[in-house]
Order: sequence, then structure tokens, then C-alpha cells
Amino acid sequence: NGKSFADVNDARRRINSFIAEIYNKERLHSALGYRSPLEFEAAFKQNTMR
Repeated sequence: NGKSFADVNDARRRINSFIAEIYNKERLHSALGYRSPLEFEAAFKQNTMR
């Protein structure tokens, strides 16, 4: 987003937050059938609750 970091610790915290909050939730994974982790977990829950 073009914003700068206050220091190294700020950069680490914000990068880790981005990875956990956005990247891993939205990125499509080939090992999950090209679905996001959220989509995969929802499908898994639906199939195991039957």
C-alpha cells in the first residue's frame, strides 16, 4: 500500500499480520484443489457433518 514502516519490529508485525490475515486466507493453493484455505475448510466441514 506504499506506507513505510516505523522500524524493523513494526515491519515484522505488519508483514506477519498481512500473511496471516490476507495472504493465507485468500491465496489459492494447488494442494487444496486451487481453493483458498477458507473455502477448503468450509467444504471439509460440510462434508464431515453429513
